[in-house]
Amino acid sequence: MLFLCLFSESVFAKDEKAFLVFDTNLNEIVDQNRGGYAELASLLKTYRNTKTPTFFIFGGASLSPSILSSFDQGAHIIDLLNSIKPDVMAASEGDFVYSESELLLRAQEAAFPLVQSNMINITTGKVVDGLLPSAVLEQGNYKLGFLSYMDKVIIEEYNLTKFRIGDPRHVIDKQAEALRAQGTDLVIMHYHGNDIDPVDFLENGTVDLVLRKNIHLDANKHKNISEHDQQVFIKEGEQVAIVELTWKKNQPQSLVISLQAPKLNSFTKHPEISKKIATYTSQLDPQLDEVVGITSSPMVTTRKSLRTSENAFGNLITDALKEYSRADVALLNSGIIRGEAVYATNSKITRRDIVKELPFKGKVVLLSVKGSQLISALKNGFSQIDNAKGRFPQVSGIQVTYSSQAPPGKRKVSLYINDVKVEPAKMYKLATSDYIANGGDGYHALRLGKRIDDKAQTKFIYEVVIEHIKAKRVIGPKVEGRIVDIDQ
Repeated sequence: MLFLCLFSESVFAKDEKAFLVFDTNLNEIVDQNRGGYAELASLLKTYRNTKTPTFFIFGGASLSPSILSSFDQGAHIIDLLNSIKPDVMAASEGDFVYSESELLLRAQEAAFPLVQSNMINITTGKVVDGLLPSAVLEQGNYKLGFLSYMDKVIIEEYNLTKFRIGDPRHVIDKQAEALRAQGTDLVIMHYHGNDIDPVDFLENGTVDLVLRKNIHLDANKHKNISEHDQQVFIKEGEQVAIVELTWKKNQPQSLVISLQAPKLNSFTKHPEISKKIATYTSQLDPQLDEVVGITSSPMVTTRKSLRTSENAFGNLITDALKEYSRADVALLNSGIIRGEAVYATNSKITRRDIVKELPFKGKVVLLSVKGSQLISALKNGFSQIDNAKGRFPQVSGIQVTYSSQAPPGKRKVSLYINDVKVEPAKMYKLATSDYIANGGDGYHALRLGKRIDDKAQTKFIYEVVIEHIKAKRVIGPKVEGRIVDIDQ
């Protein structure tokens, strides 16, 4: 009789049900093509007005880059999120652009927990100040455990010298076990990156659901992307995930999900959030709408065009740095440019355009470097071209040839200045960003360069570019053969 009762309760247990809304990479507060925080607020209101408990998990990667974040380091994003009330935010990618102290300020401003499970402070051996290794989210009678893992490439891409990435197996197992001990119904992992296959943690029951959204990754080609019924993978940037969770009480392995991925801009704008957004945009509009120049030739700043070849806009900004610093050579990583825009001939270029293209608060640095250091730096710049990484260089004052078909690290690089081959032992003046000078994006060779005490190091790169355009008034940068792939 006891066996029959237990069997009956197991088979006929009432299904538990909750909704989960997941989005990330909302660095711009207004985006007519994609949708933004006003549309997200309307979506959440709709689901929160139902009788079914609704969780909102925000995947972060939004404190930068943007026009506004270059002024307030992402404080406006936290303000808007406080209004739409996420259950939790994962700190990832662009959230680490500014200093640790700035991230701590954002965490203090947030009315919700910020989680990053495996970013470890080298000095303390603990997670970054202000962040939590995990969180328990509660809606209605349900408790969801949440952890967030980010891969090790973040350390190099953002030059995070004070942090390290914890071992994924140890971190995820430990945090998941701690969350289950707190009586959570389900354990959810947010993952941003490529260096592990999160499906492994689903198959062995460590976690019950994986959330990921990476608009720059081809899920059909990358070896670390596996399909799984409990993995929510949103590839398209304009989509938002709405997940219906159904499971039997005390049986997380019974979880079944139903996913919708509508476009965010298909929802109406929430009037109160729209009004709040307007207060931010109106403060900067007069200054940002100033026309600083006109194009006499087209320019394209799409991701692929910048990260795989010489680019006209890349030539424009490196020319501006070289001229301003009176350097022999200028070099910037393509990842510094984020506008994703197309400028036709006779386009009016505004201050807003340049700040949007160069949203990071990078400063000009003038270095004295050996020719051999330049060669090493450029080998690094070409090492990730197959993955269209942001380290691909844009240059001025130099002609570069390289071999894309050779293995990474062995791609022969030849450099010329004014048709004279660069000498390995000779010293050259290099204008670059403080990020690159500090070894960001793998440019470790330039750490060995000697900084020249000069006025150039006190100015933001976007300011130098704006002044350069204003002085010329009409700009017509072109692809000139500065960077040549001998295998193409």
